[in-house]
Amino acid sequence: MDRAMRLLAHEATAGSADDRASTAASRVYDKLHAQIAPLVGDEGVKMLFVRSAKLAQGEFADLADVAIFERATKLRERLQRQDPAIATESAEALFGTFFALITSFIGERLTTRVLRNAWPTIEETESRETAQ
Repeated sequence: MDRAMRLLAHEATAGSADDRASTAASRVYDKLHAQIAPLVGDEGVKMLFVRSAKLAQGEFADLADVAIFERATKLRERLQRQDPAIATESAEALFGTFFALITSFIGERLTTRVLRNAWPTIEETESRETAQ
């Protein structure tokens, strides 16, 4: 969950306050898709997100619609319809669950490498903070 919050906060630097969560979520989705699709395929990424949404659905029922994972723009549109605070919590739950699933699927080491490829400065900052 910590990774999800950090990455969403990092990607939320652009956009208005009302659509920050949705814009950040679509950016995170796009970057993750680009890095993970070569490992598990486009459909694999989509299915991992669908499973993540179903697992997070208990808290955020609006995530359960499979169609939102056809493109990042659909995810953004869905989150834009929510209250900004709920959209942020929904995105954190979705990506936190996704990171847990992908880590159990491909392992911590490969997950970390994927995230470093997508967000090199975020992971470098984390590594320095952990070392201190």
